[in-house]
Amino acid sequence: MFSRSLSIIGRRVGNTLFRSKKTTFALIALPLFVSYRGIHLNNTYTSSIRNYSQLANTRFTNMLSLTPPQYPPSWEFKPEDILSQTKEFIANTKLFYDDLVAIDNPTIENLIVPYINHENENELLINQLTFLQHVSEDKTIRDASMEATMLLQDFEIESGSRVDLFKQFDLIWNQIKDKKDEFEDFEIWRFVEKCHKDYVRAGLNLPADKLEKVKEIKKKIADNCLKFSKNLGEQKEYILFTAEELKGVPESVIEQFEKVNDEFGIQKLKVTYKYPDIFPVLKNAQNPETRMKAFMGDQNKVPENEHLFKDTLKLRNELALVLGYDTYANYNLDIKMAKNADTVLSFVNDLIVKLQDPAKKELDILKNLKKQEFENEFNMVYDGDYYIWDHRYYDNKYLKENFNVDEEKIAEYYPLESTIDGMLKIYETLLKLKFVEVKENKKTWHDDVKQLAVWKLDTPENPEFVGWIFFDLHPRDGKYGHAANFGLSSSYISANGTRSYPITALVCNFSKSTKDKPSLLKHSEITTFFHELGHGIHDLVGNNRIGRFNGPGAVPWDFVEAPSQMLEFWTWNTKELLSLSQNYKDNAKIDTKLLESLIKTKHVNGALFALRQLHFGLFDMKVHMMSAEELDKLDIKKLWNDLREKICLISNGDQPTTGYNSFGHIMSGSYSAGYYGYMWAEVFATDMYYTKFKADPLNPEVGVKYRDIVLARGGLYEIDDNLEEFLGRKPAKDAFLEELGLH
Repeated sequence: MFSRSLSIIGRRVGNTLFRSKKTTFALIALPLFVSYRGIHLNNTYTSSIRNYSQLANTRFTNMLSLTPPQYPPSWEFKPEDILSQTKEFIANTKLFYDDLVAIDNPTIENLIVPYINHENENELLINQLTFLQHVSEDKTIRDASMEATMLLQDFEIESGSRVDLFKQFDLIWNQIKDKKDEFEDFEIWRFVEKCHKDYVRAGLNLPADKLEKVKEIKKKIADNCLKFSKNLGEQKEYILFTAEELKGVPESVIEQFEKVNDEFGIQKLKVTYKYPDIFPVLKNAQNPETRMKAFMGDQNKVPENEHLFKDTLKLRNELALVLGYDTYANYNLDIKMAKNADTVLSFVNDLIVKLQDPAKKELDILKNLKKQEFENEFNMVYDGDYYIWDHRYYDNKYLKENFNVDEEKIAEYYPLESTIDGMLKIYETLLKLKFVEVKENKKTWHDDVKQLAVWKLDTPENPEFVGWIFFDLHPRDGKYGHAANFGLSSSYISANGTRSYPITALVCNFSKSTKDKPSLLKHSEITTFFHELGHGIHDLVGNNRIGRFNGPGAVPWDFVEAPSQMLEFWTWNTKELLSLSQNYKDNAKIDTKLLESLIKTKHVNGALFALRQLHFGLFDMKVHMMSAEELDKLDIKKLWNDLREKICLISNGDQPTTGYNSFGHIMSGSYSAGYYGYMWAEVFATDMYYTKFKADPLNPEVGVKYRDIVLARGGLYEIDDNLEEFLGRKPAKDAFLEELGLH
């Protein structure tokens, strides 16, 4: 998952930009704007973005001796600093916009260029202020960051609704919109086009009363989404089990559970709903009652989110209608590759139909496995049912018994530290990027966080600095509970003509080391890390002059996952997995036969997994296509559970759940009416891998071409055009269907 902490600076949408064939405007602040008040902020921020050295062109032989030409950002924020800097930014930016509005004859030079510089140069600070709510261990800082986000969201909505500022952009756009081919700087042309489209999508061309309504609705939606996210991040729910109830769960997992006494004084083990706790229980607990309780507890957490979700659905529908769209789905899809709900429904429903037969065959095998266990191991009569809480357990059992795949045993060969080092070496070979960890005098928001400088090695004797990346890898109270990449600052050319380098962060939740053993990565977690690092690299290699065109946030949201999904293929290759392995006890490499068995499991029960994803995608579409009347009558719990049974073919066991209350994607402005994008993006990811990498996964010539055409261009050009240039033909879905076993 990719996230921007807040889109206040960029309103970052990605669609198209064409190549400029002529000279470019320099992105500099002109003398008219000596009162450029939006960027005079605190010293911490300005020092964190200032280039302090001209060493980028110096030749180096020892990577550790390299001095990055840009400081990493400081994370020394107190709660009061967060709020004071937020308010200062808002006040200064309002004055800056007032200055732009006061220009009598707006032009590219006196309005657009200063606006771009302001947008570029303030992104880092704003994303720092809002990012801390997801990662700080200090609740007062998280709360201050949450309050700052609320202030900034309100300001973004207000400033994005300024008719006077829109009129200035409208004047310029009408002067240049028909001059695309001859315009001397196409990146500037596209920037104006995107800004103008953002304003129109925000309702700036509507009558005043309707625009006011749009602002009111947007503020309510933003408030709901923020509360929903906070409830998820702050939840500390758990379930208690006896050791007997957890029979089958590996001892290495049992050891990580806190021992507590229940209300009757009986000692039990505390299982939280964070991934390192709950997933091993669902996969390994032999007692079906335990699995049911664990599944139900996890699915039914944060019940306080339900009213926020339902209210948001109604508000989104109302917003779409005011803006002239028939449904929220069609409003949000207008700037995605799919363009409309009909296209998405056709894509999703076609896959559901095609996957039914293979999924039924997979399900029959798992039902038979459950029958054998009940009759041969439990001496019980099997009732013929296979429940949703059974699935992870029997899927895992099938892999163990038929492929000798024990994820806990395999994890012993993948200690976190050496595995990550190995992953980074793969990227060094493939993409010619070198990651150098900074351990002394590092600047991070938590001691666990790793800070790395990234260098491009196209010319090894003359490394080129790329940017900074942070790895925050372990769970803690109040931290974002899933896995995501947070883009903090995009690459751009600053007002003085030098490049400002990107900053990005990977936030994951892998188990921590204990006194007896290091943190060990399961194979699925290796895949997760590869995926999220793919987003991070997309952020790092952006090469456009304007920040909003760089990184994953610049591309259409139904393509955003494709680069990361493509990199997951490397975690299913014997050679790469062997190179990463190093047993934590004796440094031994993993047995190749075990690896071959693991790789054979890639598509085992793959149809059932794909249907699970399609359940999420279709639910997301259905609730965002409903009218106000339909939403008033909606039994959301029934829809969620009935759709799951129908699509996934697995019984709810008359135990309906409320998993939508923790379905964070659906409350995101980008992923809402967009979860289908995970499967949609797989089409492009698979096509790229099969066509260019499958025969030779570590070919640096192909890797660099991919880096520079697909990643570095961000949203500068049409994604279809980038893909056609990289692939040598138009994208096709044949490889995707073959990967699913449907071709």
